[in-house]
Amino acid sequence: MRQDGVSAEEERFIESMGLFFERQGVPRIGGRILGLLLLADKPLALGELAELLRVSPASVSTNIRQLQAGGLVDPTSIPGDRRHYYVFNSAGWDHRLKVAISTMDVLGQLCQDALGQPGLKGRNKLREAVEFCDFYRQELTGAAERWRARFARKPGTQAPSPSPSPSARQRRNATR
Repeated sequence: MRQDGVSAEEERFIESMGLFFERQGVPRIGGRILGLLLLADKPLALGELAELLRVSPASVSTNIRQLQAGGLVDPTSIPGDRRHYYVFNSAGWDHRLKVAISTMDVLGQLCQDALGQPGLKGRNKLREAVEFCDFYRQELTGAAERWRARFARKPGTQAPSPSPSPSARQRRNATR
């Protein structure tokens, strides 16, 4: 990134990130912030983010909080500077996998609970949904383990901690 702003190529990437994340249900400015932080060589202050993206600091502040909650952005500081700085959190990819796994757990449990209701007991589509959630969770868990192993091998990175939570099937079997 240039000292005086972003290049045309960087701006195209930042905009494409905004559009991509907008299609995923994230405000476009959130995707643009992620795009900029992926390109940044140093932590960026809230005001710098707003200036480089040509948006209001309030908009950056609102979206930064959402990105922090999603695990993709971390706050940081620079000694002697009172401003809040932000960086892209590489461990955020692992967080995204954990969220997807948790989502499958919740959906699978909702469908499993529904199957326990007398009026819904034999519904094949519910059973299929439970099986899909178990399958997808196992695939995501394997992908998360492979990602952690790959990420740990890269110089200067620290592997994210694995999620020790039991699978939905293990929890259901434990309650039977």
